Amino acid sequence: MASLLLAVLLLSAPAIPPGDSAIPLPLLRSIELDAEILLADPALLAADTLALVVTSRREAYYKLSERGEVLATGRFLPGPNSLRFSRPGLSASSQSLFLVLDLLEGDSQVEKFIRLQVTVAGPAPDEAGPAAVLSGNFSLEMYHGENLIGFRKKRMQDLVTLTTGPAAPAVDPLSGASFRPQPSGQSVSVLGVAMALARHLAKKQAEKKVSAQAAEMSKRRLETVLVRTGPDGAKLRVPIVIEIKTE
Repeated sequence: MASLLLAVLLLSAPAIPPGDSAIPLPLLRSIELDAEILLADPALLAADTLALVVTSRREAYYKLSERGEVLATGRFLPGPNSLRFSRPGLSASSQSLFLVLDLLEGDSQVEKFIRLQVTVAGPAPDEAGPAAVLSGNFSLEMYHGENLIGFRKKRMQDLVTLTTGPAAPAVDPLSGASFRPQPSGQSVSVLGVAMALARHLAKKQAEKKVSAQAAEMSKRRLETVLVRTGPDGAKLRVPIVIEIKTE
């Protein structure tokens, strides 16, 4: 009876056309800041031009707009695509931007939303002003009873001196002893060498991980400095932060 029921269910189920069994993957893989280009050429941001990297799975036509105003149009190919657009006032002040990316793939149309947060700090002089100079005098007097038996007078500027001396040997965190040159002919500890190598490799691995995390973060958040000319002709350094989010 169970076999007969299963056969009836299979006969009544609609046939699935070949090729329609899998749901197609989203058209775009990612939309990121082109940190490499923006850091290598700060003049782009200074000219209110932003560079993005759009990674697409398939070919499609696109239109990027803000409140109905078209900023860029073109075609994406499979893989990473460079997308640059100019938007007046982009780097002029802190602001939030909402962009719409329309995608046309065959007969289907998709929308992606891009939010940009621009943070511009106040300009600062390109070169720091002269350092403050200590002024005034310092006097030291020594008395025995009511009689002055010693006197010393110094300028404040003379009191600020740098002294150098022999560097203290580094301390081995394992033994608590300082590293000292090994006398000639003395054997080297294999365990010590192995542990030193292990520490070196662990440090390199940690540095590599931090570098990879920084590179990944720069695709979503970019910090750089724009150099502009002030009204008096002085060079001004303007810190700027660009953050991107997609929906």
